[in-house]
Amino acid sequence: MNSLINRIFHASLLLLAISAITENALADQSDTHPPSPIPIILTGNDIVGPFIAEALERNPGLQAFDLRYQAARESIASSRALPNPRVQLTHFVESIQTRTGPQRQAIQLQQPILWHGKRARMQDASQAQAESLWHAYSAQQFDIVQEISQLVLDIAYLDKAIAFTLEQTRLLQQLNSIVEERVKSGGALNELLRLQVETQRFEDLVANQRTQRFSAAVKLEAILGRQYEEPIIEFEWEAPNDLIQDSSLWLPSVQERNPKIAILRALENSQEARKRIAKLTNKPDFTVGLNYLRTGDALNPSASGSGKDPWALMVGVSLPIWSKANNAIVMQASLQKEAIASQINEQKLLLNSQARTWIARLEDSQQRIQRYETKLLPIARQARDIFESNFRTNKASLLDLFDSERTLIELETQYWRAAADAWVARWKLATLSGGLWLN
Repeated sequence: MNSLINRIFHASLLLLAISAITENALADQSDTHPPSPIPIILTGNDIVGPFIAEALERNPGLQAFDLRYQAARESIASSRALPNPRVQLTHFVESIQTRTGPQRQAIQLQQPILWHGKRARMQDASQAQAESLWHAYSAQQFDIVQEISQLVLDIAYLDKAIAFTLEQTRLLQQLNSIVEERVKSGGALNELLRLQVETQRFEDLVANQRTQRFSAAVKLEAILGRQYEEPIIEFEWEAPNDLIQDSSLWLPSVQERNPKIAILRALENSQEARKRIAKLTNKPDFTVGLNYLRTGDALNPSASGSGKDPWALMVGVSLPIWSKANNAIVMQASLQKEAIASQINEQKLLLNSQARTWIARLEDSQQRIQRYETKLLPIARQARDIFESNFRTNKASLLDLFDSERTLIELETQYWRAAADAWVARWKLATLSGGLWLN
């Protein structure tokens, strides 16, 4: 029995050595975690950057994507490993009598070995699959950057709009006392009623804007992974300056650095590896093994080899004779690779159109900012001041003053809406281009 154990032990060591040698030959893949795709310039940029840095650390959705990537990385090691060996024990209920004695037990140890190149291709496919999940993780990060920038700038815009609306409300309340004195002196009551209606309308507008801000702040807190923490404070911000760099620089970067295209390219590489695996289905696989028979003493103890346990090495080979089925597997893999290539072209066209659209929006927002700063707002402020002065001296009607106030507040809010839209467009183009920020 000791002889049996020793031989099985040595055979097992042989198979394990073969496995270890092959493992080491393929274990040159790095297990390091790739760096974050979000450039440092984005995490430190204007009022949006600090929220991006916080979300990258705390957002649970990003953590889920990262864990999926880590799980895919673990699959690379299993894809390059040898198939599990197999041990089979047979006990003869009725011993087979031979010249050297009755055969009582048989032990068989087998190790499948794939055709040269199959495991390497499997590793390539798993590596590319893990890479696609990393790019999916990157795409999710950029999606969150886009959401955060939109919400932060919406909040910043609403803060400005609320401030201007409150300012106009306070002004109307001051005018209310002037009109009341006129009514007491015999003036028309309809002006006082009109003023009170306008005051209530502005107060209603402020309440609506505050509700919108609260909704945006709650969404932002959820993305940041916050729970019942301090509310989002007001931001100090300004309208962006005109671009110094050429906005068309975003277009080639979208084609080269967008993570959604990178996902498809990684899947294309994975499919290429699977296509190579499919081509190897016509190649045979092998099995090496050890057979050991435990034999009792012969009827004639003096017979040569009496009671000696025979053992043998075995080699098996699979027969891939069904060429039609194997060729279908190759064709399927080839068509799937072509489908992914078409998806890449489609995604490039879509992203290019989105980038061009956002460049146009950015240019439009910048032009609106210039018009408001240089023409519309100065004229509206001057008109408001004139009408206010004339109203106090009874040279202008209350309706004229209302119209000037309403026009000014609309232009002020539209100016800051254009400023927020310009920032949003820049952030959108930065996320589409894989993190390229232009000044």
